[in-house]
Amino acid sequence: MTATLQDRIDQGRGVVPADLVLKGARVFDLITGDLVPTDVAICGDTIVGVFGDYQGRVEVDFTGRILVPGFIDTHLHIESSLVTPFEFDRCVSPHGVTTAICDPHEIANVCGLVGINYFLEASSRTLMDIRVQ
Repeated sequence: MTATLQDRIDQGRGVVPADLVLKGARVFDLITGDLVPTDVAICGDTIVGVFGDYQGRVEVDFTGRILVPGFIDTHLHIESSLVTPFEFDRCVSPHGVTTAICDPHEIANVCGLVGINYFLEASSRTLMDIRVQ
């Protein structure tokens, strides 16, 4: 079943139990650098609530675990790592990198437009979000 916007709002407000709640996690606060104890409410595939006490249809004990937002690598050259965009995705995703902003000038210098087209096409099929600047 696909969650509606109203489902997400109701679960995020705690009006109805969330589909899934991660109980007792510590979430990294990017502003303060603190690890803040909290529950995380999830509706379908969307995080709908953090920093609250949520009830869920399914609850998973996350006591002692740390959650962080997806990291963004703001400037890199994937081709300098000597791997394809697919291999880069496989290697960095487990470490929390969800987005990479790339400058593929080296592949452009060596392969020209053919290389850039390959890079763009391959990047569009990775799990992570690869942006080209």
